[in-house]
Amino acid sequence: MNPPYDAALENSSMFKLAEHFHSLATGSTQVPSRPLTSHLRDTIADADVIAYHDQLVADAGPLFSHFLASVPYILEEMARMGVALTRLSNARRTGQAQHFSFFEVDAFDGSNGRALAAHSRGLVQTLTCSPNRANQIAFDRYASPEHSLFYPQSFFKVTPSLLSSAPYQRFAEGFDYLYETAAFQFYTQDRDLQLSHIKPLLKPGGLAFFLEKLDHADPEEYLRREALKDKGFKTRYFTAEEIEWKRRQMLEQMENGQVRKEALVAALQRHFKHVFLLWNSTNFCEFVASDDQNHIEHFLELLGPVNQPGGFCFENASLGKQPQGDALDA
Repeated sequence: MNPPYDAALENSSMFKLAEHFHSLATGSTQVPSRPLTSHLRDTIADADVIAYHDQLVADAGPLFSHFLASVPYILEEMARMGVALTRLSNARRTGQAQHFSFFEVDAFDGSNGRALAAHSRGLVQTLTCSPNRANQIAFDRYASPEHSLFYPQSFFKVTPSLLSSAPYQRFAEGFDYLYETAAFQFYTQDRDLQLSHIKPLLKPGGLAFFLEKLDHADPEEYLRREALKDKGFKTRYFTAEEIEWKRRQMLEQMENGQVRKEALVAALQRHFKHVFLLWNSTNFCEFVASDDQNHIEHFLELLGPVNQPGGFCFENASLGKQPQGDALDA
């Protein structure tokens, strides 16, 4: 690796918090107190989204279960996204032998990638990386190796040369889809460094998705959204004492790598021609970026409505009503 990547790894919260992540990944702490099935499940109209939701919940490992219980309505959003990617892949398929590829950036135990591979019946082949080796336990328990692979290292270690070696050769040409699962914030605020590393892993015109917890220019507004997350959602799964423990032990380190929405969008626009805001919940935002306008528009046409109470959406009140997304092109 280049020195900048080495420094990003050595100084990262990902490694400073390694012991906490190990505890979460082994299910020895911060375990949700109730099943993760969405309280909105009966209101979801799309049967495929319900099926994806059920797959995701059934095979979620301990750390990913903690993640679903910590980010308001990300479960419903990942189900919506997975169904849209499956439909997009089916629509763009030109032959029975064709497969599509999906890379999850530092994505816990690969729960979402595994759900996507299963829902698409192997049409989408997935690779998940994570520097927390405990995540591989849950991955190996649930994964179908013919459809999903795991690499037990940081995304900075995922390179074209790695993808040309066994057993990852199926991804040697790069990925059709890439999803950053709130990973960048655990390294540095240097989004250009991070994007410069992952962009070459994406096929020309591929779709890149970025889920990030963002800082805010107004500290009080940031805290207001945090309070809604904690009191309006996380109390479904954790006690007030557990929420406070995480705040003290982890969130300060995590916030060191967060950036504001404007900074992230500017960085994305330096690396991609088209950027859309897809979803927002409290301080979390999800974007899709691509150099291919037709590809991104095709995806947006297949993306169903958001399944989330409107009060959790701050960045754009229309996101819950309009499946098209919001263009942020430069």
